[in-house]
Amino acid sequence: MKLFRYRKPSLNTLLGITAAKRRIKRELGISQVQAWTKPSRVKQRLKQRVGLYSPAMTIIRQTAKGNLPSLLGLFGRKR
Repeated sequence: MKLFRYRKPSLNTLLGITAAKRRIKRELGISQVQAWTKPSRVKQRLKQRVGLYSPAMTIIRQTAKGNLPSLLGLFGRKR
């Protein structure tokens, strides 16, 4: 732990409870299970399969917002 910190650590961090919880979750593979059961992760996986995160779709979304690609990004749209 650093000597000087921006924020003081919580009691759980000082006692090592947080690290123990993370270690247990990692060993049990809970995050792997949540990837299949959490609604937000299910939607994200579906979008990935459909191709919503592909480079072509990213460009289409950016241009629809008005963020047109320009020479080295020098003459982009001002907000």
